[in-house]
Amino acid sequence: PSGTPPPPGTPPRDELVESLQLGRCRVSGRVLRLERLCVRALQAAVLSGPEGAVLLVRRAREIVELFLAVAPTRMPKPMVPHVALMLHNDCRYLSHACLLLALPYFWRLPEGARAEASLVEFAEPLRAAGKAALERAVESQTSSLLATLDRAGPLSSVGEDELAGSLAQRAAAQLARELAALRTTWCDALPASAALPCAARMAEAIMGALYHKLIELRHISERDSRALHRLLSYLLPACEELLSASARAPLGPRAEHLVPSLRRCRQVAWILDARLAQVVDRHTAGGLDGLPPRHLLLLTRALWTEEALLANARSMHAQLVAEASAGDARVSLRRG
Repeated sequence: PSGTPPPPGTPPRDELVESLQLGRCRVSGRVLRLERLCVRALQAAVLSGPEGAVLLVRRAREIVELFLAVAPTRMPKPMVPHVALMLHNDCRYLSHACLLLALPYFWRLPEGARAEASLVEFAEPLRAAGKAALERAVESQTSSLLATLDRAGPLSSVGEDELAGSLAQRAAAQLARELAALRTTWCDALPASAALPCAARMAEAIMGALYHKLIELRHISERDSRALHRLLSYLLPACEELLSASARAPLGPRAEHLVPSLRRCRQVAWILDARLAQVVDRHTAGGLDGLPPRHLLLLTRALWTEEALLANARSMHAQLVAEASAGDARVSLRRG
C-alpha cells in the first residue's frame, strides 16, 4: 500500500528499476553460452534426485561465480574501450538474467536444492563489475580525445600563422572523425541509458577543454576569429550528433543541459562571427548568459581594443568589470 516503507535492505527505487530494465545492446556469444549452461544445469536439476539436484544447482552458481572472478581480469593493456563496453554489457545482461533465471524452476526443484537455487545475490556484484569496466572505458576514451585536441596547440594566431592554423584544422577534423566513430563503437553497442551519460561526459570534457583554450587567448585578430569560428563549426555539430545518437533521438536544447560547455562554446562561436554592436545588443538582451562575466570580459578584450570597447560598449564593459570584480571578491572570501 501507498506510504508503507519498503523492507530493510531494499535498494532505492531508481536502482531497482535499473536492475529490472535491459535496453537494446550488444552482448558477446560468451555470456549467451554461460546463460545456456546455467539454464541446462537448472533443467537437469529439476529431473534429478535430491543429491543430484543440489550438485547441479551449485554448478549453475559456480558458472556465474567463475565469470565474475575471471572476466574483469581479462581486460587488455593498454585499454581497448570496445572490450570494456562488451564486458559492461555482458555483466549487465548476466545480472538481469540472475534475477529471473531460476524462477521457472524454483518450485519444481527438490526441497533441499531450493535454498541454493536463487542467483539473485550475484546481480549487484555483476552490475558493479560492469560499471567499473564502463568507467575505465570512459576514462581511456576521454584521454584519447583530449590528446587529439591537444595536437591543435594553444590556438593562438591560427589565422595569422600558417603552421598554427594547419595544426588546429587538422586536429579539429581528426577530432570530429573520432567523435563520429563513437556513434558506432559506443552508441550502437551500449543501451541508451548508459550511452547518453557516457557521451555527455566525453563531450563535456572536449568542449570544456576547448572553451578554456579559447578563453585563455589574449589577442584574437580578425583572421584568427574566422579560423576559430571554422574550428568550432567542425566540433559543435560533431558533439551534438554524438549526443543525439546516444539518446536514439534528436536532443535539441536538452543537449546544452547535459553538456554545459556546449552552450558556452556555441556562444563563443557566435561572438567570434559578430560585430561589437551585435555583442552589446545580445548581452543586453541576456543572450550571452552562458558565459561568466570574467570570461566574457577576457574574450571581448581579446577581440577588440580597450579604446573600441570604451567608445562603443562602455556600459557593457563597465558592467562586466564590476561583475568580474564582485565574483573575484566572493572567491577570495570563500578561500579565506
